[in-house]
Amino acid sequence: MDKLLAPSLGEDDPIYCGLALRKDLPFLAEMFGRLMGPMKTEILVYLEDGNWVSVYYRTVASGPDGDTPIKIESLLMFRFEQGLIAELISKIDSLALFEQLGQMPPDTLLGCFSGQRLTWK
Repeated sequence: MDKLLAPSLGEDDPIYCGLALRKDLPFLAEMFGRLMGPMKTEILVYLEDGNWVSVYYRTVASGPDGDTPIKIESLLMFRFEQGLIAELISKIDSLALFEQLGQMPPDTLLGCFSGQRLTWK
């Protein structure tokens, strides 16, 4: 991954919806691989404007047990400097992912909009 990232993107610069840092990228890649199992990605929309690129994509996987289908859509934006990624903005539908993995109840977002509260065990 470091071969793709510009030196100006510091180790402590936020990525992944601002929840993780550049130095966390290897861990995030491993975590998503373990949670989702083997993945396939389809680019739905690709836009380029100067040194910015935006990609809207769908990822499907069979789940960690090979029997729990997962489908999420995400958005990535990159800014390039000399062919390397200098900025990375990532919006992944984590709530949908965790619902499909059974870590959140189905329709969690609808429940939140209704004013319901989640009770953690």
